[in-house]
Amino acid sequence: MTPSTLKSRPGSERDVMGAAVIALRSRREHLSSARELKMVKGLIVSHKGDRCGVSQFGKNLFAVISRDHTIDWHYVECSNFDELKSVADRIDPDVILFNHHPFTMPWLVAAPLKELDVVLLGLFHQITQEIADRAKPYPFDFLIYLDPTIVPRNPGTLRAPRFLIATPVNLPPPPEVFTVGSFGFATPGKGFDRLCGLVNQQFERAIIRLNLPKHDVPEIVSDQALEAVTDSCRRAITKPGIDLVITHYFFDNAQIIDFLASNSINAFLYEEKADYGISSCADFALACGRPFALTRSSMFRNLFHLNPSIFIEDRSLADIAAGDLSMFEAARAAAAPDKAAAEWNAIIREAIASINESRMTPDRRGFNKMLDDRSRAAYRPALEALAKFAPDMLSRKTERANVQQAFGLDTALRFLANCPNPRILAAGSFEGTAVATLRAQGYRIDEIDRNVNGMTLRDFYIAPNAQLGSYDLVLSISVLEHVDEDVQFVRMIGEFLRPGGLAVLTVQFAENGQPDTYKPKSVRRFYMTRDIRERLMAAISDCVLVDEPRWSEGREDCEYKGMPYGFAGLVFRKLDAMSVSLAAVNPVWRELLSQGRKKSLVGDKMAALKRLWHFGR
Repeated sequence: MTPSTLKSRPGSERDVMGAAVIALRSRREHLSSARELKMVKGLIVSHKGDRCGVSQFGKNLFAVISRDHTIDWHYVECSNFDELKSVADRIDPDVILFNHHPFTMPWLVAAPLKELDVVLLGLFHQITQEIADRAKPYPFDFLIYLDPTIVPRNPGTLRAPRFLIATPVNLPPPPEVFTVGSFGFATPGKGFDRLCGLVNQQFERAIIRLNLPKHDVPEIVSDQALEAVTDSCRRAITKPGIDLVITHYFFDNAQIIDFLASNSINAFLYEEKADYGISSCADFALACGRPFALTRSSMFRNLFHLNPSIFIEDRSLADIAAGDLSMFEAARAAAAPDKAAAEWNAIIREAIASINESRMTPDRRGFNKMLDDRSRAAYRPALEALAKFAPDMLSRKTERANVQQAFGLDTALRFLANCPNPRILAAGSFEGTAVATLRAQGYRIDEIDRNVNGMTLRDFYIAPNAQLGSYDLVLSISVLEHVDEDVQFVRMIGEFLRPGGLAVLTVQFAENGQPDTYKPKSVRRFYMTRDIRERLMAAISDCVLVDEPRWSEGREDCEYKGMPYGFAGLVFRKLDAMSVSLAAVNPVWRELLSQGRKKSLVGDKMAALKRLWHFGR
């Protein structure tokens, strides 16, 4: 749960709220006010380097996000932990953002960063969807990446926007001779020789300007490699009217922009590298104000949507240069420095708030965790609320299992305290003391249970009045382990949630259990960490756990006929609308519609499925 999922709530306390609920809200409001009054201090840490793209990126990031003053940013370059510790003691930051790359800051991996006692963020320079999904943030609290094409479904990662270092003001007149520019380190796969060959093929008279700087680390770009690329470029030109100019300066930002703005068009013909992140060269090209051309390398995947095409596989360099430039203007506006600065600072403040939300839970262990005796003690106020509002129902329960309902109630109230007029769905509400307590406190809840209204979640899903994407909160306590098709169950929960909505579940858990382990007759399965992450969460790609799971850190302190098991909280949220649109989601109604056709279903059920089909088109 982050500020993007929480909204302000008007007014008065509910008359029926118990003391435990009021105490919970007072503590939240006190901590929230304290955070708002205190200016957040941030520290960007980079390595000491001059001719290095990673070093340049860190300086540019500081220059941009400092434009927004919701965080007081500082910048430092460090070679070891002792230098960092000295600066951190002096500045006393709330958050440290590391411009980290294994080649430039190898000392970070073994550094005792937790001694700093602040929120730790690390930049993720090389990332793909697969890497993002399985990445572990250690030694940081979060990893930040700048790839708008990645679905942020890993709770340990944050997606931040790409940014421009400047926007064009006054472009110089275009050169009289058509001039094609490019720049970058002469590392393999950049396609500088291919660009020279393409210009040689498409023009009789043109100038090619390449800037191939040397690197701080000779192992990355050796003199021999630089010479080999230079020779290859020269060999690609056979026409006397094509001039090639190669320089080796390491430009600062202003010099890069001036260099690119002096060309008719800039071009970057990278080879395909599926396991690489997005290249920043196009950001500089976009900032300079001139048109630019690319290859359909995945390193430019953030620009695949531009139309008309700017890719050499589709159009010639001359056509791209002479084409409609409005798409470049829109892309520049989306990545403008002030806009990007505000978004970066908002994301980082949300990260801080997210960590605080986890630390504010009664046992300070977050939400996705084992509910063992530590939780039973910490959630005592919520247990007392259950006893106050649903005493008869609670008396029929197994005492040690009541921690699940207490966890569900407490987590729901933390979310609902700042959610006006919430829509709540309880999937499996029979004898649910958390649902009964919420209802007694005045919350209206749509309840789904065979023992309450004869409906399963699937029945409700295909009902004529079902409204997908409309619920702020879905509560399902001690239900999932009893249903036959648990993957379909969580997929339907995900589809009922609105963007930013929260699902609060508990499950029976056995980290070291075996598939053939004896279980109670009504229990279909016990869950394990890998089972939840790789089977359940993978099936709802438009949802993400609210925090890093800690299920394996708990104690399975219950037993059934000799088999140890425990209870676990499972809390996830629906992604924001933009991220949902990126996620490859196969809605349940498509699956049910297909099954219905195969089984020749007729009547109301088929009609309901067809309505869902029209809803999802």
